[in-house]
Amino acid sequence: MNTFVDPAYVDAQGHFANGKYRHVRMPDHQEVSDPKERAELYHNHDIRVHNARLLDPPATIDVQGFQLVHQETQVDDLIDMAKATTSFYAECSEVVTEITGCADTYVTQHQYRNGYGNLPEGHPKRMKPTPNGSPGAYGGTHSDISPMAENRWDDVVDGRHCAMFNLWRSTDLENDIQVMPLAVLDMTSLEFDDMVAADAWGGAGKVQQHLVSYRLAYNPNQRWYYFPRMKPTEMLVFKQYDTRESDPSLRQVYHGAIPDPHTTDDTPLRQTIEVRVLALFDKETNREARKARYQSEIPERFADGTVSSWAYR
Repeated sequence: MNTFVDPAYVDAQGHFANGKYRHVRMPDHQEVSDPKERAELYHNHDIRVHNARLLDPPATIDVQGFQLVHQETQVDDLIDMAKATTSFYAECSEVVTEITGCADTYVTQHQYRNGYGNLPEGHPKRMKPTPNGSPGAYGGTHSDISPMAENRWDDVVDGRHCAMFNLWRSTDLENDIQVMPLAVLDMTSLEFDDMVAADAWGGAGKVQQHLVSYRLAYNPNQRWYYFPRMKPTEMLVFKQYDTRESDPSLRQVYHGAIPDPHTTDDTPLRQTIEVRVLALFDKETNREARKARYQSEIPERFADGTVSSWAYR
């Protein structure tokens, strides 16, 4: 009989942006020609990641920015693109509507993760190709959405307030998630000064786009959590953006994969899907003015003073 008891915390390493990029635009690593600067873009830092299952009361979207829900999908194959983009998207929309009470939803995309990106070709634990072309590698610490993303939603939101949520769960319907679980940052422990706006290649498929997302500078006051051994009937929902929130540190939950020291070499690799659902609410009074104010929080200049051309305010 398995008598393993999940620990109160695990000590892990988080992947953080170099603190020198606070208050400036951070370049994408592919655009940095100097090998020394490229090597110094990120660094690992020891973090303590607490067992979120022990929180009493449980974590919620409104307080910490993340919430674990029971979700028994009726989709028998979440890798099947036709099923994922129809039946499973509908299930995800239902989850967001129930949590937020929103008037409507719009699913923008989904991503798959299935292995390590830093292993050589042919290694059995290296990331595998995904059916929609999304990167299969377990990701470092980041937040997906910045105010610049609003420019792509104009037609969808039609002047309404909106909030973006990530819905993360296993595509393996037989095994718990053990390898590289997702750590999430309690948004109330985030300081605006630690949010690093970064140019980044992104997009769901093979055609990548110039985006502006967020990286994170380390701060010892940051409080990290994870849900150990997430079951195939569980889903983690966490906030990525919210036009109703004036405080930028409370609009998103930073997240990233961490090694679990309790796994072994024969533990099944984590196979997950992450769906992004835009929740739509009431009409804004002056969306353009509010959007411009939020986008002005994003530094436009790199550390050398040049202006990024990847997105404009």
